[in-house]
Amino acid sequence: MGKQVKEKKPKVPRAAVKSRGMGIKWRMIAMILPVVVFALIVVTVISAVLSKNAIIDESDLYLQSELKANINDIDGKLETIRNTAENLSVLVGETYGKTGMSVYGNIFKGVVKSNDLILGSGIWFEPKVYQGDPRYAGDEYVGPYWYKDGDNVVEDWGYSNAEYDYFSQEYYQNAKSQTELKATITDPYYDPASQSVMASCSAPIFSSDGAFIGCITVDMSLDTITQLVSSIKVGKEGRAVMTSPNGTYIYTNDDEKVQNGANITEDTTGIGKIASMVTASESGETEFKESGETYDVFFGSVPEVAWRLMIVMPQSEIYAPVTHMTTVSTLICVIAIILCVVIIFMLATSIAKAIIGVNLFAKELASGNFTTNKLGSRRKDEIGEMSSALDEMYESNHGIISNISSEANNVNDASSTLSAMSEELSAEFAKIRDNMESVNDAMMSTGAATEEVSASVQEVNDSVQGLAAETAETEKQVKEITARALEIQQKNQKAHDSAIEITNLRRSELEAANEKAKVVSEISTLADAIASIASQIDLLSLNASIEAARAGEAGRGFAVVASEINNLATDTNEAVEEIKKTIESVQEAFSDLSEGSNKLLDFVTDTVTPDYENFVTVGKQYGDDAALFGELATRIQDMTENIKNSMQEVNDAVSNIAESTQETSSHSADVTNSVDSVAEAVDSVAELATDQQHTASTLTEIVSHFKLK
Repeated sequence: MGKQVKEKKPKVPRAAVKSRGMGIKWRMIAMILPVVVFALIVVTVISAVLSKNAIIDESDLYLQSELKANINDIDGKLETIRNTAENLSVLVGETYGKTGMSVYGNIFKGVVKSNDLILGSGIWFEPKVYQGDPRYAGDEYVGPYWYKDGDNVVEDWGYSNAEYDYFSQEYYQNAKSQTELKATITDPYYDPASQSVMASCSAPIFSSDGAFIGCITVDMSLDTITQLVSSIKVGKEGRAVMTSPNGTYIYTNDDEKVQNGANITEDTTGIGKIASMVTASESGETEFKESGETYDVFFGSVPEVAWRLMIVMPQSEIYAPVTHMTTVSTLICVIAIILCVVIIFMLATSIAKAIIGVNLFAKELASGNFTTNKLGSRRKDEIGEMSSALDEMYESNHGIISNISSEANNVNDASSTLSAMSEELSAEFAKIRDNMESVNDAMMSTGAATEEVSASVQEVNDSVQGLAAETAETEKQVKEITARALEIQQKNQKAHDSAIEITNLRRSELEAANEKAKVVSEISTLADAIASIASQIDLLSLNASIEAARAGEAGRGFAVVASEINNLATDTNEAVEEIKKTIESVQEAFSDLSEGSNKLLDFVTDTVTPDYENFVTVGKQYGDDAALFGELATRIQDMTENIKNSMQEVNDAVSNIAESTQETSSHSADVTNSVDSVAEAVDSVAELATDQQHTASTLTEIVSHFKLK
């Protein structure tokens, strides 16, 4: 195998690139890159927003959960105090009529000592109700109180007097207002003596018949609760704040506010801005600004006491993961944009290079240049398929146009030959016309001779006596007639042979011309093949236009290629139609020429040749008669008696000669007219041959627009 030479792909001239403006590569980059960058930015922003919302939602759930857990913890501790107060109330209500105060003292001292929250507990009877201890029977104020003093529990009766008047105290009034057993806790307050925040829990005491007979109080220190609140840490800077329902601080990181009994509503900046919302709602979420920082506040109420527990969280700390994620997302977005730029640039360069090569190749084909190299693309995508299709079109059109060019030359040669044959045939018919004129002259001479013979016969009939004297002259005339008859016979025989030879020669030439005319049918077949390929090209260009429309702006250059291919298909169809019309004209001309020539040859064969044979027969008969005249001249002396009969025969023969001469003259005129008609037909054939040659030249000129070598 020989070494394959790698085909060079067509290069794009720089001038051509500059003249068409922005190339497809930069258009693709200019169209795709902003979309990708915008999409990445949108994705980054949406991711940041969604992440922010997700983190906020998670933070809200976490803070709400933390808030609820601590509220439940606080409520659990308070519930313990309430249960203690209610249990003591039931105990006292069932035993107050028969139980001594010392028993109650032991019970209450044990309760106070066993619970760290409880600072003290007391029994506060209605006036003159308690009868269990004779020492206090009938007293108006019976209110023993047990409280912690270090590790001991001390019993104190200092509040059982009119000066203190526990009947007017809040805890007593709260208990007395109850219609059923239910412990209530008063608002917290700061006790300077114990330096702690305190609250009192009171529960009504009902007798067995349901009458109110006093209340039980359990005073508790909220240090444990405030320590619980202070231990609430959310993140790095999140903190908790607790207030009473009216906004008095129970716990905050500023101890002075708690000791002074400050109210949240008294703050004019910071958290004080949300005081109205916190005091008006049992739970919610809000925010405030302080020292340039925005804080989110989640608050809820402790059941039964409605104390407000708030968790305060800086937004900067809440949004820190969002900020970090946004930074990372932005960095990833920038890297992705750079990678997209590189990838899109490489992809656009590859696609643009392939499309430009295809465009240049298509332009070369559209200009009729079939000397350019094939694309030979190795791509496996749509551009590769289009390149392969163009290569196939290149190969098929190259072969077809080459065949058209070759056949056009053959048609041109055949037309030249036909034209020459037509001229030669015209010349031969001119000779036939001249021969027929000679025949007419001979017939005229024969007519004249017949008249002379007739006159001689008349003379013989008039004067048989002078026959002998004129015998010598008669012999002389007989010799002349014999020579003239022989001459006529020879001329007729020669014209007869010439007509047959010319007829056979022209018939063989006409058959050969008809065989050569079949190339026109082959050209018609080639034209049909070209039309079929042009239809395929048109379909290919239609499909290419559809693909370009689907590609939108990116397929605009591809649409130009499709348009050029469509123009090529249209021009090819038009050229094929012109070729078909020309072929039809040539075929009609050949058909007319063949038919006329066959008629002419048939006429010569069927009419002219028999006439020539008659001429030969007449000439021979004329010679025979002349010989007979000679014999009569030599025997005239011996056959005088038969002269009349012989002269009658001569007269009959002369009449026959006259009739034959007249008939021959008539046929000769017909032959002359036919020869003229055939000559005109030959001239028409010559004109058709000229037209065919002109058509072949036109076809050659059309094909010459294509460069094949």
